Parts: sequence; C-alpha cells; structure tokens
Amino acid sequence: MPERDNRSEGRSNVFLAAALETDAGAAPVRIRNLSSVGALVDGAALPPVGAKVRLLRAHLKASGEIVWQDKNHCGIRFENAINVVDWVQRAGHSEQQRVDGIVAAIRNSNPVPRELQQSVDTGETLATISRTLDQICERLARTPNMSIELGEELLRLDAIAQSLRKIATGRSA
Repeated sequence: MPERDNRSEGRSNVFLAAALETDAGAAPVRIRNLSSVGALVDGAALPPVGAKVRLLRAHLKASGEIVWQDKNHCGIRFENAINVVDWVQRAGHSEQQRVDGIVAAIRNSNPVPRELQQSVDTGETLATISRTLDQICERLARTPNMSIELGEELLRLDAIAQSLRKIATGRSA
C-alpha cells in the first residue's frame, strides 16, 4: 500500500489573486493551494527560501516564511493557522466600494475622502498602494514586449501611482 502524503490533507486547490509582501515591497501572486498552515503560490518575482513574508488577500493577512522555491512557485509556512474558508470566499463588497470611491475621486481630480484613504482591516494606506503600484509598473515594464504592446496602459498606471502619492502626501494631484 503506497504511503499517503499527509501534507495534502486539508489542502484546498484554488486559484486566488493575492499579494506577497516582504519588507522590500509587494508583488502579485496566485494562491494555487491552501491549508490552515501553508500555501503554494506562483508569481513572477518570488522571495528566496527563508524570507519572511505576508500573504495578503482583500482584508486577510497571513505572516509566514518561504520554505521552498522552484522557478515561479514557492511554498509558504504560516506562523499561525488561518481559516481557509475565509480565504476562499469572494472579497466583500465594502472593500470594492472603497476602491471604487478612491478611483472615482482620482478620476475627478478630487481629494480622496479620509475614510477611504486607509482600510481599517489591512492598514494599507494610499502611500503603500502607490509604492506597490510603482513596483508592479517597473516589473511590467521589464517584461519583454510589455512596453511595446501595453505602453499606453503602463503610462496610465504610472500616472495613477503619481496621483495616489500626491493625494497621500496632501498635495493636490
């Protein structure tokens, strides 16, 4: 009788958008499987084995450590157990409404209302969002053919990041 892989017990095979954050910044990732004690993620720019990370999805956050890495995949062991059901649910409407409010204010060149500037659940500020957006833009610009095919969109993303930075520091956009 073949030996069972106990590690796979309690794992959920998923395909969820998230961000992987280190002290150096954040990068978009996809959660491919998830258990209460760890996750398998894939992404273009993953931290090395041993790095302390935070996996973020909507208002949820799990701190952990990269325990293995292979090309564009890595395994994360969480410091504390998570509730998998919470992580696989769709992001709540209130968070989407907050994002929509911020985007509407920026498009209309209005200041973002203070209650929208910081998420109560994540503590993520406009300055943090701007820095993350800058990092994503830089990564996309380094991707072969990305600048050629999506140059206009990259410029728009850069302009949005600059506007967020100005709003976050209290200067007019």
